[in-house]
Amino acid sequence: MNKKNFGFGKIYSNSVWAILLMLTVVAVGCASVKEISVDWDEEADFSGFKTFAFSDEGMPFINEKAGVVVREMVAAELGTKGIRQVEAEDADFMVVLFPGQKAGLRVDWYSMGYMPWWGVWGGGIGVGTRATDIKIGTMMVDIVDARLKRMVWRGKVDIEMKEDVKGSLDRVMGSIEDMFRNFPPR
Repeated sequence: MNKKNFGFGKIYSNSVWAILLMLTVVAVGCASVKEISVDWDEEADFSGFKTFAFSDEGMPFINEKAGVVVREMVAAELGTKGIRQVEAEDADFMVVLFPGQKAGLRVDWYSMGYMPWWGVWGGGIGVGTRATDIKIGTMMVDIVDARLKRMVWRGKVDIEMKEDVKGSLDRVMGSIEDMFRNFPPR
């Protein structure tokens, strides 16, 4: 007995690819810039790091209130690790902050769905793009061994800053938590 496919395999194949494409478009369109990187000196001994202080040697914050909030966030995150803030002369390590901001470009892809002639031969998918100028906030955090005067750890995060200040602060808080998730390195 001969089996006839009647083209349903092609329809199924096209549907799977169309669904995968739409899911990718939705995921990319909803994503926002958030990149976190961490690096450290593998020969450094972090076991003695029980206290810290903030150094004044970093870059100043354009908005001093934001600087206070970021310092509080970093101190709170280190506090969850049992590391406490002390005066600089008593600290095992210094935290140096380098805030910054740069311009970026966000490209969103979106789909308008299937075209009305979708069928056995496949159909078009209406896809478009939109480019938007964005602000990317950068926060670099250096950990300097106070005794050796040597940088032993660096964390860096790039976050798309929104007009909504509270939303941006929430994103910064989440990013600082992510940055210090595995600190101190073992």
